[in-house]
Amino acid sequence: MEKTNIITQDAEPETTTVNEPINTEAKQPTNKKSFAVLSLFILLLIVIAAMLGGAYYFWQQQALLENKIKNLDADLSSQISQSDEKNKQELSRQIALQNQQVAELKNDLKTLQDLSQSALKISKRGQRGWILAEVDYLLRLANRRLQVARDIQGAIAALASASERLYDLGDLTLFPVRQQLSEDIAKLKSIKEADVNGVAMALDQMANYIHELPFKSVQEEVKSQLDKKAETETQISVGDDFADSVITTIMNIGDIKIHQRSIAPASSAKQQQQYEVILRTHILAARLAALRNDEQQFIYEINKALDILKQYYQQDDNRIQQMQQDLTKFSSIKLLPELPTLSTSWLLLNKLINKTPVDSQELKK
Repeated sequence: MEKTNIITQDAEPETTTVNEPINTEAKQPTNKKSFAVLSLFILLLIVIAAMLGGAYYFWQQQALLENKIKNLDADLSSQISQSDEKNKQELSRQIALQNQQVAELKNDLKTLQDLSQSALKISKRGQRGWILAEVDYLLRLANRRLQVARDIQGAIAALASASERLYDLGDLTLFPVRQQLSEDIAKLKSIKEADVNGVAMALDQMANYIHELPFKSVQEEVKSQLDKKAETETQISVGDDFADSVITTIMNIGDIKIHQRSIAPASSAKQQQQYEVILRTHILAARLAALRNDEQQFIYEINKALDILKQYYQQDDNRIQQMQQDLTKFSSIKLLPELPTLSTSWLLLNKLINKTPVDSQELKK
């Protein structure tokens, strides 16, 4: 520091040292001006850069907005196309449904027209037409009751009603139909109907007291077998030769063995119980066959029951005799009597009222 002071002191007389402050003061305005220009330039660059950055940002945002608008337009177009497709499908479905409804309405209209025509024909039908239609129905009903249900009394009632309706009509041209109806009624009345319900109830009663019926004793069974053997021996003719007599003797010996084998089981309680079950089964099967109008099976079961009664039960017992009489009477019953045809009167009616003759097979419909 001291040295510096010395130098400054020595240099005081020089003019340069005195004039330095004046030069620095003169240069300061120029430096400040240049600094201000530089600052202004820098500021201008910053503003320009900011403007460019803002312009780029706004351009980028505009591009994003345009892309978003394009995407929205595409989505909207897709939605509109999908909506149009759905609307087309819904419209097609509605059109098909309406066409179906129109077809149904046309069918209903046709049905109503047919019904109206039928009602018009019915309304125009007079008393004669109504009576003839009723007679036609009664004849069909009589044939159906007879052929399908075998209801003779029902068929007679239907034919009698048809004859009465023709009498009420008073048309002499239809008198041959009444004659035919009278003939058909007479044929039906001549048929002897079996009392199926009565037979079924009688067989039920027989089945209920089978366990009370007495079986043959051993002595009675031996006696019956010996009687059968004696009958067999009497059937041998006088003109038989020696070989025939030997064969007959061998057969008789075989019969005796069979009888001896059958004596012991017939007297056992277990065998008697089995015969009771077999007899009851045949009687109940006959009852079922009678209710089914199965005449062949009915006669078969009755004959089987008669064979069991004759072979294993006491023949001198009143209950056995009564049961055999009832079963024999039942075997002669005709469960399926031959029935006449009733189509003649119906065909004659159609011919006389000027209708097209119809085959008798039409009656079965």
